[in-house]
Amino acid sequence: MLKYILFFFLVQLIGINLHAQYRSSNMGRITVVSESQPFILSLNGVAYNDRPELQVTIDGLSDQLYAISALISGRGQREMERRQITVRNENGDFVEMIFKVGSQRNTRTRGQLINLFAQIPIDMSSLGNGVAYAYGAPGRPIHLDDNPDMGIPPINSITPITRAELDRLFSLMNREPFDDAKFKIINPIFSETTLRVEQINEIMKRFQWDDEKLKVAKAAYGNCSDKRNYSTLTGNFTFLGNKNDLLDFIEKQQRVR
Repeated sequence: MLKYILFFFLVQLIGINLHAQYRSSNMGRITVVSESQPFILSLNGVAYNDRPELQVTIDGLSDQLYAISALISGRGQREMERRQITVRNENGDFVEMIFKVGSQRNTRTRGQLINLFAQIPIDMSSLGNGVAYAYGAPGRPIHLDDNPDMGIPPINSITPITRAELDRLFSLMNREPFDDAKFKIINPIFSETTLRVEQINEIMKRFQWDDEKLKVAKAAYGNCSDKRNYSTLTGNFTFLGNKNDLLDFIEKQQRVR
């Protein structure tokens, strides 16, 4: 019991060791902590830290649902996850959601090994002793007080999605029966990574209805690395109207460029 009391006060100190220069009240934050098991943190299927850490923060989160997973390294390697996370509290304010990596022995909910530990108002929060990343910029740690502009980085600084990251996303999508829920899972990836047409084609095939497939194709266009092949995606549509809609969209985007 004493161990968990001390751990609680440790997390509360995150709100005391403040860097006053950075206050992002219009964005949320997710922090995952572990007492003794370093982990790789993934957000919506994208791994952020390159090496296992005991505390990882992802900042600059917007008003949507997120899924996180923690891959525990070392002997007995395992991966645990938590879905349907929002970064707003009951009053609609953005907060830092702090989760604790649990274990089979101390978790109360069977199968739920990432437990909500605390909610902290963004204006009382800081990085503490862990490592932080900007949303959409995996693999590049930041100092929150030195980088107040947490917008999505330009395309030339975004890394291509890996096969493992894409498969992890597909695993999450396969658990959702409806297209709109699948789109909420995959949509953030379009601004976080670059994709090839063949990968976008894979994503579109995970959807049942033409309307959602069209949403995917339009959302993924901006960071596609081989746009010259984009028209081949029309083969995913059942109806001619949707095929023409995508072709018109491509033509319009090319004129804008």
